[in-house]
Amino acid sequence: MGVFKSMAGMVLLEMTSADVPGTLRGINGLGISVFQIQPLDELTVRFRVYRKDYRRLCRFAQARGAELRLCGRQGIYWRVKRLLGRPVLTFGMGILILAAILVPSRVFFVRVEGNHQVPANRILEAASEHGIGFGASRRAVRSEKVKNALLSALPELQWAGVNTSGCVAVISVRERDVPDSEAAETGIGSIVAARDGVIVSCTVTRGSGLCVPGQAVRAGQALISGYTDCGRTITAVRAQGEVMAETRRNLTACTPSETLRRTDCQTETVRYSLLIGKKRINFFQGSGISDGSCVKMKQVSILTLPGGFRLPAALIRETVAVSGFSTGTLDEATARARLAGYAAGYLRRQMIAGQILSCAEFLDASDGLYRLTGEYACTEMIGRFQTEQIGEYHGKTD
Repeated sequence: MGVFKSMAGMVLLEMTSADVPGTLRGINGLGISVFQIQPLDELTVRFRVYRKDYRRLCRFAQARGAELRLCGRQGIYWRVKRLLGRPVLTFGMGILILAAILVPSRVFFVRVEGNHQVPANRILEAASEHGIGFGASRRAVRSEKVKNALLSALPELQWAGVNTSGCVAVISVRERDVPDSEAAETGIGSIVAARDGVIVSCTVTRGSGLCVPGQAVRAGQALISGYTDCGRTITAVRAQGEVMAETRRNLTACTPSETLRRTDCQTETVRYSLLIGKKRINFFQGSGISDGSCVKMKQVSILTLPGGFRLPAALIRETVAVSGFSTGTLDEATARARLAGYAAGYLRRQMIAGQILSCAEFLDASDGLYRLTGEYACTEMIGRFQTEQIGEYHGKTD
């Protein structure tokens, strides 16, 4: 059977007639092509005709008193028709054909290698903004334009390359050398006092010391100079050292006397949503924005294929618990403890190094507030580096 016959479709028929030769001549007279005529007996013959001629042949045979019996259908036409009668199978085959065409030319997973300081998530985010992401063309991600755009977006990278293996794109990077912090400390300068105090100790590792223990200094006064008088010459360096001093700090902290506490959970609702790339599809009604009476807990499950390949899709499960509130009164002892703890922590964070020696605190309750006023004696490092320019005061006097 030729290709044209197969595409057009053919039917295999058995015809029983009292005058087989005459009936065949009549069929030929109608312009119907008959193929592969095979006599079975004196009254029966088997042959093939085109699908389009089958109905005309049936009407002619009925008029001649002949009997036609359909024995089979042949050709691509009938196979396609049977396939279209099974929509699920047809859809699956279409998906497979489409996947076979698109998958080899697309990138579906992206990995990063060679990074140590720059987080991989940051590199992946910059790559997705410049065309290296889910579904990108393999030819496009290997272009020099994409690589240069990635280097421009991340100045910390010295070199970047993109290689593809199947549907996986591997971003290979080389980071710039980060100079040593000590080597980067250049320039001439002195150590000056950050606040008023009485010197407790002064350790000079580079430069000339200008203070001694027991000396009172004011904020901005030079403690260690970057200039050293060597007789005929003056050496200019970056002053280094540690100066500890006793200081005084004042602090006022407040807290409301009325408290608002959350009660036990009253209702709990579970909501689901699907995150595809940067698009979120909610499977619930509403905006998802809760008021102050709700506690929201979110669990994100990233869809992962065997082998550790992560798809750009995630299932989000949110649990929203609604609870009430109750009011209460804060007693004086609790308020004092909370404010004192806050004050101590705040002062320690303000000091580079040091400790609180003593404190004098006073608690006042008025206007619905507890107000703690305190004066604190501390020992802390007050030396701060300050860059100097030629012609400025360098901590020396005439």
